[in-house]
Amino acid sequence: MLGSLGFCLFYFRDNSVIDMGGAMAQAKIVYNYFTSIIYSDARIIRTLPKEPMMEYTTGVDNNYFSCVAASPKAVRGPHPDVLMADEVCETPDDLVESALPMVDTSPTPLRILTSTFHKVFGIFQDIWDRAEELGYTRFSWDIFDVVQKFDASIWDDPKLNREIPDLHKLKALSKGKLGDPDGWIPITNVINAWRGKRSLDWFLTEYMGERPSASGLVNDPVDVDAAAFDPVLENQYNYDKGAECVIGLDWGFSSMTSVVALMNHADAVKVQLRNENYTQVASEIIIEDVVGMVRDYDIRFIYADSAGKFENNALQTALDKARLKCQVVEVVFGKEKDEMLGNYRAHFQRRKLKIPKTDKVALWQHKRYRYVEGTNKPQKKNDHVPDATMCALKHWPLGETASDITDIQSTGGEARPITSGLRNKRF
Repeated sequence: MLGSLGFCLFYFRDNSVIDMGGAMAQAKIVYNYFTSIIYSDARIIRTLPKEPMMEYTTGVDNNYFSCVAASPKAVRGPHPDVLMADEVCETPDDLVESALPMVDTSPTPLRILTSTFHKVFGIFQDIWDRAEELGYTRFSWDIFDVVQKFDASIWDDPKLNREIPDLHKLKALSKGKLGDPDGWIPITNVINAWRGKRSLDWFLTEYMGERPSASGLVNDPVDVDAAAFDPVLENQYNYDKGAECVIGLDWGFSSMTSVVALMNHADAVKVQLRNENYTQVASEIIIEDVVGMVRDYDIRFIYADSAGKFENNALQTALDKARLKCQVVEVVFGKEKDEMLGNYRAHFQRRKLKIPKTDKVALWQHKRYRYVEGTNKPQKKNDHVPDATMCALKHWPLGETASDITDIQSTGGEARPITSGLRNKRF
């Protein structure tokens, strides 16, 4: 559908179109459908300046159709008329948000965002919920909108009902639909998917287009909403020079790296001063930014994911070179995660955390942070901001009056920590 629509906008309206996927492989699927239409008729090829290339096709009005993977460079470079973003929920929220303005310079801007609801909260869900307010039109389909015509008697088949005791629930989901003459999925494929479903929630998301269940979330979304504040109207949470501030750092390597700077406020409230998220950015650039934050907020401690051993060493070297009295304290998630998770959740539950409402990516990740089904272990997905926040909150275990890490003393011009690490603490 995106390939066909993209072709029409490119060929008949002379629009420049960017086809963006969470990964290049995803974007190429749409692009290949687009080029298959071009190659379907020799007359189309003859009107183009040249044949399509692997990822780029030039139109007669110097317009283009290009496929790109979502990356910082890709989303900030082009200025098309149309942005088609496929599987938005598989793309980091910050990259999608950065990509949306790319059509703003066009006289006829158009954004087309498509996805399965793989995230319960995020930019796609936010736009979906506010579609009318933001000027979008919503379209949705479930699996029964695209199945081939079938006989309703299949729901009463005795053998199927013996093999699949809950087949009646799938029948209820069909809402009386009996397929479409132009459908392409056999009803037997749908029934087999229902038979082998890993969970009801999975089937409803993947086959019915529904939003994932909120069950199994680490944080109550109400608690996260309560943490959000307006930095303009509620300026009592602005940075107060001299306040105790720390940084939490979760190295993402191939995925997102998150940096969270927290300030200790009145009544044990912690205020998020900064949240910077990096996708496919060199560690040297991240380290340079972190050193700047340390200088801006007079930070003495950085609690960093121990998985980034070399990065942490490089960060400490950069801090020492800048003559900043700041110590990198490595956090071993495997050993400390349960206690850190409890402290993190307690800060939300007791309303001891404040996050600027403008830091949307942070709020979305805190909302959709969830446990592995049937366990009390968080998923290793969409967890970078929560993990960075957890690291920073190690400095302030709720129920404790002070940290075991004491001040840094200066000896011969060199800064060193008096203690190394934190004791295990309860809150």
